[in-house]
Amino acid sequence: MTKTPHELLVQLAAVTPGQTLVDLGCGRGATLKLLAHTTPDTQLVGVDLNPDTLTAVRRRIPGAAVVLADLARPLPFADASTDVAISHNTLECLADPRWLLAEIARVLRPGGRAVLGHTDFETIVVTSADRDLSRRVCLTYAQLPVRYRHMANADPQLGRRLPGLVRSSPLRLEDVHAHVSVALELAGQARARTEEMATAVRRAAVQRLNHVTETELDRWLVELRAAAESGEFLFSETAYIAVARRPPTLAPRKSCH
Repeated sequence: MTKTPHELLVQLAAVTPGQTLVDLGCGRGATLKLLAHTTPDTQLVGVDLNPDTLTAVRRRIPGAAVVLADLARPLPFADASTDVAISHNTLECLADPRWLLAEIARVLRPGGRAVLGHTDFETIVVTSADRDLSRRVCLTYAQLPVRYRHMANADPQLGRRLPGLVRSSPLRLEDVHAHVSVALELAGQARARTEEMATAVRRAAVQRLNHVTETELDRWLVELRAAAESGEFLFSETAYIAVARRPPTLAPRKSCH
């Protein structure tokens, strides 16, 4: 059973020994680390704009190459030089995600595979006693009024928009998968996500840019712990993963700028 979106990305990438795979917006290398274990003879390349996360990739995956690059600009790879391109939770950060999709098509070899995943942040469900408050916390986090570093954009519905974006790109959409994460305990990924939600919502509350006050947020966190202790807690989120290929020939590219 697939337990995480990263494991599903690896499965769908279907990379074979000797192939080259690039992870665009690799972060700290969660997907690359899994790939290094499953296909040790693959040439893995992590691309990110954050030098700190690339340092973590070097440390965690010694065999992987890393490239510091802005995904809003031309990718630093030659045409038709890559077998597989993957990317997870990156497209929403770009002012023009179609630009990156066109660049992926350019660097893939004819028939090359793209596996693109994105959490649909408006699908997040968290159980707490105050239903309206929980709804407002989730909505604020999805909208992300105070963006993270390196984010030019925030799109809470990018997951559900992903198939349409791929269809409008030079890539050929082959399949779409939905990965639903469900947790009944306030632990692991559920704890990590709710803590991230609280941090993001608090930043917005300080600047009065959200639907929740700091006092309400503190109450929400208390309610989460109470729900976990009483056995009423549930956390869920859905990620959509699109699988596409570069066609044998590409149509003339239109300027994105």
